[in-house]
Amino acid sequence: MSLDKTLERLSFSFTRADGLWADASARTRPGELACRPGCFGCCLGLFEISAPEALLVRAALERLDAPEREEIVSRSRRIVAETAGSFPGDPVAGILDPDRTEEADDRYFEVVADRACPMLELPTGRCRIYEARPLTCRTYGLAWRRQEELVHPPCTLNLVGAPAERQLATGVDLAVLEREDEALSSATRQHGIDPTLETTLAHVVLGTAFAPLAGS
Repeated sequence: MSLDKTLERLSFSFTRADGLWADASARTRPGELACRPGCFGCCLGLFEISAPEALLVRAALERLDAPEREEIVSRSRRIVAETAGSFPGDPVAGILDPDRTEEADDRYFEVVADRACPMLELPTGRCRIYEARPLTCRTYGLAWRRQEELVHPPCTLNLVGAPAERQLATGVDLAVLEREDEALSSATRQHGIDPTLETTLAHVVLGTAFAPLAGS
């Protein structure tokens, strides 16, 4: 499969997450959902992204105009440098250690909890790679569930005071997305990338595990 076809396959799969979020949000009642354009509270803090997600993000970065790309590189370089000591993996390669402990994970992501995503345009709140944003970005805001199990609560601005039953009723079912993991992993592996590897949106910009990005 060509890289263009792989990216098209990944993009289609990730777009399905948009549909799941839209379906879930349609089950909310007036006043339960605070998500709106320009609200970027969920764009603060880094999180893990998978190798397939990284592949799509990198392609989107290459399509940006040079000034936007250079700003993303600069902000990513600052985050990577300032947090290298707590990164639970190889900060130069940009790869999280697959054998890292949960405690090491928690320590690092607590350090970066207040860092604005390097893809975030301020003060507009616009995502510079919106069409290629990771699955977490596409599904955050409402609860995450795996069938009838609550995996993660909604944003604190949404469904305020709602019981777990209501959160489940309006949640995004991750099981639907997880069924596509094998196909996405196979497509990514064809391009010499281990689909089990994880990185962050700052490290995917600079990590030596990825092809050099123009402007870096």
